[in-house]
Amino acid sequence: MITSDNSNNNTNPGKDNVQVSIAPDFLIKYNPSRKRVLQLIAAGWSNASIAEDLNFSTKNIESITTLLIRLAKLQDLSGNLNPRARLVAKCYHAQKLRYHASQEPPNELLSEDQTATLLLVAAGLSNKTIGKILGISEKTVESRLNNLFLQFGINAKANKIINPRLRLIAMSNARQNITAEAFDTVWQKTNNVDLDQVVNNPQDLRETVMRVASKLVEEAPKHRDNANKEQHAPAAQQRQPYPYINPAHVQNVYNRLNPQARPQPSEQQRPQQ
Repeated sequence: MITSDNSNNNTNPGKDNVQVSIAPDFLIKYNPSRKRVLQLIAAGWSNASIAEDLNFSTKNIESITTLLIRLAKLQDLSGNLNPRARLVAKCYHAQKLRYHASQEPPNELLSEDQTATLLLVAAGLSNKTIGKILGISEKTVESRLNNLFLQFGINAKANKIINPRLRLIAMSNARQNITAEAFDTVWQKTNNVDLDQVVNNPQDLRETVMRVASKLVEEAPKHRDNANKEQHAPAAQQRQPYPYINPAHVQNVYNRLNPQARPQPSEQQRPQQ
């Protein structure tokens, strides 16, 4: 079960209020500071913003992030990975991170090329690697990312407030532009493999990514309509943030553990002798 940290939504920088819940894990070692840092990284906060939130120095935040990356065993000597994005991707795949639905309009209608790029960004790959996989230049990847920043309302120059790349990942997951199934398909193709070999022979991964992107683009209007229906549904019909909690079950457990707290029957309700 994933437990949620109580984050201060009023201090969440950026246009979109992305909420991230996090579970204890070997990466965090049950340290509240590391837990909070990872949560805010996944929400797209910059080092400066995280430092201000925790009242730490920026160097301390960089040290904690470096430690998390090392604990996650992210080794990359060829520049194929973006370490922070890969850290978030690894935790997301392991279901240690979960993005809650955004209050912003869901499902930006993206092209297949944009969606394919977004999938590889979400998997934590570097711009250079993404370009080689998709058969485009690194500058074209950067151009696509800049266009995605514009579509999602991300200020790519506000580096003291947000990390644009991580913010894009957070928002795209919160808006369901990338489904868990789509992410998992790409993750399986990029995890525990020789990325140098994948980059040198990218046809299989390219075909997989484009196929997944095509399906996401095809299903995007349906997801968007469903999300809009949920937003306009009566409050009683809207999804609860934690549907696995059954209030009746909780009350029954409480009654069993606290029999003295049960309401006593009145004289009229008592059975006749």
